[in-house]
Order: sequence, then structure tokens, then C-alpha cells
Amino acid sequence: MGSENSTNHRKWYPQNIINASQLTKGYVCLVINRKVTIPNQIVEKLWQNAEYRCTVDGGTNRWRDFLLTHDKGNQLKLPDFITGDFDSITEETSNYFNNSSIQRIHTPDQNYTDFTKAIHVLEPIMQNKGLNDIIVFHDTSGRLDHIMANIQTLFKAKPALNVYLLGGSSMTWLLRSGVHTIHIPKDLVDNHRWCALLPVGGRAIVTSSGLKWNLNQSVLEFGDGIVSSSNTYSCETVQIENTNSILWSMGVFNFHDD
Repeated sequence: MGSENSTNHRKWYPQNIINASQLTKGYVCLVINRKVTIPNQIVEKLWQNAEYRCTVDGGTNRWRDFLLTHDKGNQLKLPDFITGDFDSITEETSNYFNNSSIQRIHTPDQNYTDFTKAIHVLEPIMQNKGLNDIIVFHDTSGRLDHIMANIQTLFKAKPALNVYLLGGSSMTWLLRSGVHTIHIPKDLVDNHRWCALLPVGGRAIVTSSGLKWNLNQSVLEFGDGIVSSSNTYSCETVQIENTNSILWSMGVFNFHDD
């Protein structure tokens, strides 16, 4: 859906996600404990067309808020799974989703976040179905520790999975070592939307094309290296070659956050 994999060359198509176009039932939707700020029509299309739908502990409260705010309670499909240590879900929300078709999976291990544990629950289910993509409804505002923990979850997921953090103004995912071609929607190029290459996982040597400020065997590293933030596009095709996993983030819906 969002990518193609040929040997060590990955091709990415964010347009399919951010415009909810050309969707097939080949992915999972997951809601974590942040307000859903993605445009309503995109949320609905992504949720309805998912193979599985999962809310994570307090994310279940957020999903209920979305349904009630937009009067969608009887129109959108129920979650297939509710996971977490259940210290954040309210009794009111629990009663709201009191349906025998919803599988509740308790994940009490405090060594991992509820988000990471939800990925671990979904991995074998997705493997059995031949699914690779997880679209996560999240938001980047609020607590920095939560933001960093969400990024950690990207690294904890099995390499075969593509976990996209989709928020009201950005989409973020992990580029593991190799060659990547990212097909950028034309409106993002025309509007000079921001993008970033972040060496969160450690030192990486990166070469790129298709960016306004390209990298040529550049060392990306926090501390002694550089960080390619506030970059943008020179064309609709970006190619990146990286020796270690890096974070790719791009501005999407909200054009007033730059």
C-alpha cells in the first residue's frame, strides 16, 4: 500500500496514505493516546478500509471522543482489538465499547510502552495474513518523552513491518539501511513543504537526491554530525541511500505549521 520492496531498494508512496487513495485491505489502523487531529475524511477512509483496527489503552478514550465529536458512533466499524495495561482507559469508554466482537488483550509488561506491546500483539496476526503496514493515528504535540517513546517503537517493530506515524501535520516512518525512493505528492513539492532526515538510531552516512539541500556521503549523527531538518523538495522523487536506520518525517495536512 505505502511501499514496495525490491531486494534492498524500497519504494514509498505516501500519497496512498495521506490522501487515502488506492487503498486495499492490506494494513492495520492503530490509535494511541493522543487526540486525533487528522482530517476527518482521511481518518474515516483509513479506518473503514483497514484489515484490522486496534485502539491502545488511553487511545480508546481518544477514539471514543472522535466518534462522539463527529457523530460517527453508528457509522464506523468497531475496533477488532483493545490492548494495553488498561491503566488509562476510563470505565465510561470501556462500557461504550462493551461488545463481544472486540477482543481485549491485557499487556501488563512495564518494560515496554503500550504502543510497543500493541505492535508485538499485532505482529503474528499480520504475519499470518501477509500484512506489512500499520498506520498509527497520533499527534506530535505534548510530552517530549511520549514522542520519543513512539519513535522507539518504530525501532522495536520487526523489520518486515512498516509503521507510519500519521498526525495532523506530519507523517513519519523509519528508513532502514539501504536505498529508498520516496514519491512525493505534487502539492507538497509545489508548496515547499518541509521534510527531515533524523539520525535517531545512531550515526548514518547518507546520500540523497531530489531535496533542496542534498546530502553527499554526509555523516548524520546527533552531537558530532549533522541533522537534516527543515529541508524541502526540488522534485517529486527523492532518493536516499543510508548506511544505518534513520527517521524520515514530512509535513502533510496542515500547511500553516512551518
